[in-house]
Amino acid sequence: MKNYKFLIFIFFIIFNSCSKEDEINQLNQTILDLQSNISQLNSQINDYSAQINQLTYQNNLLSSQIENLNNQLNGFQGQIEYYLNQIKLLSQENLILESENNNLTVQLSELQAQLDLIQFQGAEDGVYIFNQIEISDPPFSGTMWELPDLITSSDYTIYSSSTYQGILDRLFYDKSIPSFIDYPAHVYKINFGDGLSVDFEIYTEFSQEEALAIKQKYAPLIGQLGKELRKNIKSIEFLKGDYTASAQRNNDLSYSNITIPIDWLNNNVETRPDGDRTEELFIHEATHLSIDPYVYGQRGWNDAVYLDGNYLSTYAKDNPESEDIAETFQAYIAVKYFPERIKSSLRDTILSICLNRFKYFDSLNLDLSIYE
Repeated sequence: MKNYKFLIFIFFIIFNSCSKEDEINQLNQTILDLQSNISQLNSQINDYSAQINQLTYQNNLLSSQIENLNNQLNGFQGQIEYYLNQIKLLSQENLILESENNNLTVQLSELQAQLDLIQFQGAEDGVYIFNQIEISDPPFSGTMWELPDLITSSDYTIYSSSTYQGILDRLFYDKSIPSFIDYPAHVYKINFGDGLSVDFEIYTEFSQEEALAIKQKYAPLIGQLGKELRKNIKSIEFLKGDYTASAQRNNDLSYSNITIPIDWLNNNVETRPDGDRTEELFIHEATHLSIDPYVYGQRGWNDAVYLDGNYLSTYAKDNPESEDIAETFQAYIAVKYFPERIKSSLRDTILSICLNRFKYFDSLNLDLSIYE
C-alpha cells in the first residue's frame, strides 16, 4: 500500500513538472511572437514616419512655392496701383492726354483682370493664392448678414417644374411653441433638372393663392443651391410668424427640413438695405442638413479647425459644434466660385482664417457645379 502511494506521488511530480515545462515553453513562444509583432510594428512605424516626412517636405515645398507666388502677385498688384496713381497725377496736372490716359487705364485694368483670373483658377484647383493677414478675433458676428450679397435672383437656377399634391398633414417644427406638430399644408412637389426634388409644405393658414405665390417665388431660389446642398432636404416648411428660420433633422435623415417663417423672412432678410439675403439664408440652412452630418466629428475637419486657429464669426466661435460649418460654407462658395463678387481684401481676410477648412471642403469633392 505504501509502495502504491509512493508511485502516485512520483507520477504527480513528473506530471506537474511536464505541465510546468509546457507552460514555460508556451510562455517563451508567446514572448517570441510578441517580439516578432513588435519588430513588425516598429518597421511599419518607420515606414509611416518616412512617408510623413516626405509629405511634410512636399507640403513645405508647396507652401514655399505658393508664398513666392503670393509675393510676386502682391508685387504686381502694388505696381498696378502705383501706375494708376501716376496716371491720375499726370492727368490732374494735364501732362497726359485723355486718350493716352484711357489707353493706359484699360491696359492696367486688363492686367488686373489677369491677376484676378490667376487667383480664381488657383482656387478652382485647390491652390489658394492670397495675402496672409494676422487676425486674432473673428472679423464678423454672423457671415450670412455681414458678407456681401452673394447670389442674386438672376443667377442660374436648376428648378424645372412643380406639382400640387393637395392639402396633406405634415410634421412641422413650429418655433413659436416651440415643438414639432402636425399641420394641414398645401404640398407642392418641386422638381429640379438634376433629378432631385423637395416638397414645399405651406401651412393652410395661407390661402391656396398665397401658397401658390410662395411656391412661385421661392422654388427658383432653392434651385440655385448646389446639388450637394439640396441632397438631404426633404421639405421646406412655410409658416406665418416672426421667428428666425431653422433646420432640423433626425439621425437617419428621414426628417430633414428647413422651416421658414414668412413674416421674419419678409421683414428681416429680403428688405435689408445691403441686399436681399434669402439665397444666403438657404445656403446656411441647407448646409446644416447636407454638409454637417458628414463633417462634424471627422478628424480631417477637427485638424483643419485646429490648424486655422480662429473662427470667421463670433456665432461660429460660440457654437463650434453646430454653426462653424454653416458660417464658413457661404464664404467658401464666395471665394471658390464668385471671387469677382467680393473685394480682394475680404478674400484675404477669409482665407487667412479658413484656409485649412477650405482645403478640407475641397477634399470632399462636393458637387457644387451649378456655381461654375
